[in-house]
Amino acid sequence: FVRYVAREGRLPFAVKRERDEIKRKGLEAFNALRAQAQENGLQDMTLDEINEEIAAARRDMDARK
Repeated sequence: FVRYVAREGRLPFAVKRERDEIKRKGLEAFNALRAQAQENGLQDMTLDEINEEIAAARRDMDARK
């Protein structure tokens, strides 16, 4: 195997991942979250507002512990 790779400068088989499937699933998740934000009137939040929401959720989780 090592000799082949050294001699040919490549692997003796194709190496690939299912990029299209990963991309499709990622876009589906993003679009679902985007639709949910729009339904809840949150699509126009600033980054500071988003970070405050995250901090508030973390405080709530910590308070429940």
